[in-house]
Amino acid sequence: MPPEGYNSLTLSDEVMEQLGAVMVEYDCDSLSDAVSTASALALKQDEAKLTRILADKLED
Repeated sequence: MPPEGYNSLTLSDEVMEQLGAVMVEYDCDSLSDAVSTASALALKQDEAKLTRILADKLED
């Protein structure tokens, strides 16, 4: 059981490999940092995709 204020989760081997790649590419100090980094990157990509969709709609 994790300490108070923390959660635990189970990750597949594939997700752990991806987090390892994030740790190396973005020089993360921990898995927690890698999760935060990956989350921020995913949000930025989603925002960029939404911006492109909206720009395309405005051009029409």
